[in-house]
Amino acid sequence: MKKLTFGLLISVLLIASKCKDKEIIEPVEVMTSKIWKLDRFSDTDNKTLTQNQLNSQAIGLFGLEIEFRSNNVTRARDRQTKQIVNTGTWYLIENNKYIDIDAQGIKGKFELVLVQRDKLIIRAENNKQLATGQYVNLELVPSL
Repeated sequence: MKKLTFGLLISVLLIASKCKDKEIIEPVEVMTSKIWKLDRFSDTDNKTLTQNQLNSQAIGLFGLEIEFRSNNVTRARDRQTKQIVNTGTWYLIENNKYIDIDAQGIKGKFELVLVQRDKLIIRAENNKQLATGQYVNLELVPSL
């Protein structure tokens, strides 16, 4: 009987610890809790795109901080001067699998590939101005 009780206790503890490791992260909470910056562009095989594969508009994104506000306003600001250079709206759609962005120069539905407290990966359809495949990942990290 003691072995059975001990075995059940160990099983419960193991299950409880696994459940704790799989913390449920709400995309809105994560996205609105930080200001983000572009860390890199990658293809769908997780290979970093080089400067030669990017156009000037894509390279310019490295100089911005991106804020997703809880009132569904998104703002881009210059990382050096902190001046706001673009604003628009953002909404999570289709059960939080996509982000719909409407701002000057960027409009569309983008897949949320990864949402973690320290990284966001947003997949965009390649507009054929980048030397890569059909899709490109924008990997965002918190701006310090």
